[in-house]
Order: sequence, then C-alpha cells, then structure tokens
Amino acid sequence: MADNLNERVTTLEESMKRAFTAIEALAEKEARLDDALATLLESQIQMQEAQLKTEQRFQETDELFRQTEQRFRETDERFRQTDERIEKLVIAMGEFLRRN
Repeated sequence: MADNLNERVTTLEESMKRAFTAIEALAEKEARLDDALATLLESQIQMQEAQLKTEQRFQETDELFRQTEQRFRETDERFRQTDERIEKLVIAMGEFLRRN
C-alpha cells in the first residue's frame, strides 16, 4: 500500500510539473501576444496619424486648387475687360481719324 501511495504521489508530482510547465508556456505565449498586440496598436496609431496628415494635405491642396481657379476666373475677367477697353479705344480712334 505504501508503494501504491508513493506511486500516486509521484504521479501527482509529475502531473503538477507538467501542469506548471504548460502554465509557464502559456504565460510566455501570453506575454508575446501582449507584445505583438502593443506593436499592432502602435502601428495602427501611426497609420491613423499618417492618414490624418494625408487628409489634411488633400484638404490644403483642394483649397489651393479652389484659390487658383478663382484667380484664373479673375484673370479671365480682367482680360475680357481689357479686350472691351481695347475694342472701344480702337473704335474711338477710328472715329477720330474719320472726323479729322
């Protein structure tokens, strides 16, 4: 009976060792997973920051395009007005020459 009890104790001790080894392995894997998760989170934050900067640059570029388009419209209008004034001047010069 003592031998049977010793075998049971030995079996229990071996089972405990295996259980502790498995628990240690799981704890190590959990730590590595935590590290990987932290790395992923940092990468996601960096990516979101980069996306925000890119979006801001797109908005700035859109605004610059709007301003440029407005300047083109204003320039076109000034050219149209200049053309009208030149046309009026040419007509006035023609009238002046016919009268004199």
